[in-house]
Amino acid sequence: MGYPEQFKIATRLLNDNILLGSTAFTRFDRVNFGARMAIFNYKSTTPSPNTDNLIIWSPLPYGSQVQEILQNFTTSNFESSLKYVIIPDKEHNMAGKTYKEKFPNCKLIGMEGIDYGTIKLDYIFKKSMGNMIFKDANLREIINDDLIVDNFEFVYLPYHSNQELVVYEKKSKTLFEADLLFNLGCSSQLEQFSPATGYPSNFNPHTGWSFLTRYLQPYSKIGRWMFRFVVNVKKSKQGLQAISLLNFDNIVMCHGNIITENAKKAFDNVFID
Repeated sequence: MGYPEQFKIATRLLNDNILLGSTAFTRFDRVNFGARMAIFNYKSTTPSPNTDNLIIWSPLPYGSQVQEILQNFTTSNFESSLKYVIIPDKEHNMAGKTYKEKFPNCKLIGMEGIDYGTIKLDYIFKKSMGNMIFKDANLREIINDDLIVDNFEFVYLPYHSNQELVVYEKKSKTLFEADLLFNLGCSSQLEQFSPATGYPSNFNPHTGWSFLTRYLQPYSKIGRWMFRFVVNVKKSKQGLQAISLLNFDNIVMCHGNIITENAKKAFDNVFID
């Protein structure tokens, strides 16, 4: 499974300080899933005006394209500006080690069970911390940094088969998730398989082995069943209800087009009975 040999990244701004990068990705080298990363840039006035503070969520493999994107999204030295890399689940962890090797001063946030050998996660969400919202004071007990506490809330779903760490960005009112919910079977062209990522404008990503991906969206009965099965909705009920209580207007997912309209309705349709 993996990315095209020379994969292209399509970028778009979610708002002034959040940049999304989307690219093609296939599972088992046959099934078209797509992939997405997010880069947050929180400007601070110290140690100098307009100092960049970068956080990467669900990092794509580091290379010249990612380097160029980071350079263009910063006004200072991006290598010293990268503060955190967030691993969203155990299936989206492959690039994390590379970023720590390239940027040793950045901190890795993830979940139990990630093994990078000699490289260790700096902050780990454990099973005992599952199915609750971490924000403000209880989040500070884990990560004592205003950069994280002022901007994010977390819900860890340890019973999801991929151990999902859901991230809520407060200022944009956006939910970031990897494998909790897909939006592949939408009526519009998939951003991850578009001309911007090297595909013809009439490309149909749902053919062949990818036929079933058309059902991986919030309003499909097949998709709803699969998403609920993978998260273990019974054991994750409290965590899913906690997520539903978050005041989000958008959902940014790794697989499929992001949801910017009726995002809460789409989430509740799948996970809230």
